[in-house]
Amino acid sequence: MLMNKFQQNTHLSEIIVLGMGRFILTFFNVIIKMTNSLPVDTFHLLVKFLLLALLFGGCTSEPQQNSVSSIPNKVIQKNVFRILILGDSLTEGYGVSEHQAYPTLLEEKLNQEIAQDHNTTFEVINAGISGSTTSGGVSRIDWLLQSSPNFLVVALGGNDGLRGVPVEETQKNLDRIIQTAKDQKIPTLLAGMKIPPNYGIEYTRKFAQLFQDLATKHQVALLPFLLEGVGGNPSMNLPDRIHPNPAGHQKISETVFKSLISHLPKN
Repeated sequence: MLMNKFQQNTHLSEIIVLGMGRFILTFFNVIIKMTNSLPVDTFHLLVKFLLLALLFGGCTSEPQQNSVSSIPNKVIQKNVFRILILGDSLTEGYGVSEHQAYPTLLEEKLNQEIAQDHNTTFEVINAGISGSTTSGGVSRIDWLLQSSPNFLVVALGGNDGLRGVPVEETQKNLDRIIQTAKDQKIPTLLAGMKIPPNYGIEYTRKFAQLFQDLATKHQVALLPFLLEGVGGNPSMNLPDRIHPNPAGHQKISETVFKSLISHLPKN
């Protein structure tokens, strides 16, 4: 999928940069040995020249990488229905493989069970990033919508709740994300989250309620709880008891599928 290709390209870039770093360190050691007899001013000019060459080399390559790897694919394929899932580590698939994460499972289930009825092929874009909060979602949504999705699933808020972010701030951020999609006429499914009462009963209640309030305000579909049957169930989670294991991701994919299919347009 698109985001996975980007992650692979980023990993390749990291390897290249590390290799260049080792080469530069070795090169500078050689230069230092060769220039021990040079005047200090001459040595300083040589170092400045090398640093400038490195700087301009990095600047010329970065825009090219962004134009290929970082900008979402805008190519619209015939009979392809794109679903963008904006989320955090739960969506990214922390602790499991790409193929075990619920976005991949959801794509497979959609194509196996309803693609023929809708006369289309479904593509699910995994836009989950570990640690992401609703404020991070606000900063990413405009760029992500350049991928021209047909449908948006918003699965953010869990990290806000675990960090005690004011409910009003979380609600404001999700409001902006949903409104941005509405402005582009992209239908949205809002996935609700629940948190343990670490910050008191009142905070926990207001946090759970904000998803219903936003769904009502914007008249968007609501999945009451993304982790239904998974949260708090040891058999569905990794040893950290926070992130779903493969069985948990399978359950989430089924939950999202059941909520999603009734809101997909029919041909």
